[in-house]
Amino acid sequence: ADDAGATKFHIIVDCRSHPSEYLINKNLKDWQGPAILMFNNAKFKEPDFESLMQIRVGGKQEDSTKIGKHGLGFNSCYHLTDFPSFVSGDKIAFLDPQEKYLSKRGILGPIPQNSTYRDQLTPFKGIKDIDFREGTLFRIPLRKKPSELSDTISTTEEILKLI
Repeated sequence: ADDAGATKFHIIVDCRSHPSEYLINKNLKDWQGPAILMFNNAKFKEPDFESLMQIRVGGKQEDSTKIGKHGLGFNSCYHLTDFPSFVSGDKIAFLDPQEKYLSKRGILGPIPQNSTYRDQLTPFKGIKDIDFREGTLFRIPLRKKPSELSDTISTTEEILKLI
């Protein structure tokens, strides 16, 4: 948020579960449950998208003005999830560092309207006082079982205690 120039930042522990019939990959149903949502009021610029799409690498090591340079940025989400996503303005991204659900590590594109994969978009809707088109909304769905990325399993109760 700081690197993108945001002046407002919200963290929401989202306990909702979402429909899972119309997804990019049927195996993504495990990621339609509780999540940490992080919203800020800055829309991403092209370099921000490029940096986040360098999954598990980061792209700010050479920029001394960026917080993410120190590894304190987005890549820390992989302690909690295997399939983060975000929307910013009119773009949406899904990240899959293990290439388990997508044909590549990440996809970025315009937010589809009336999509065949409409349930994939449901978690971004109906969030009180948040309009992701006016900023950036990250969704970090909580891991339900150990994976190659991490053994960490966190519940919404544990996350609420941390916050």
